[in-house]
Amino acid sequence: MKNKYKLVISCCIILAVLSSCDDDPCDVAHTVIDGECIPDYVFPQNENLISGDRFYHTQYGVITFKDDNWYNDRGSIIAELNTKKQ
Repeated sequence: MKNKYKLVISCCIILAVLSSCDDDPCDVAHTVIDGECIPDYVFPQNENLISGDRFYHTQYGVITFKDDNWYNDRGSIIAELNTKKQ
């Protein structure tokens, strides 16, 4: 009988741990850069952008949305992406 209770308690603990996980940014389509999950850039899905949001773009690599413009990892404005959003 004790083994049955141990099994039930163990299963409850495992289920509690698995269900308590927060949303993982790696749950969305992403690319791992230096151990960090960066969401893949999908245009025009990203309509509610916040300055500082980062995405991975297949052509430009890691891009950052800042001050209503897209920047590459060297800090240069990406003109092609900025004209698409208008």
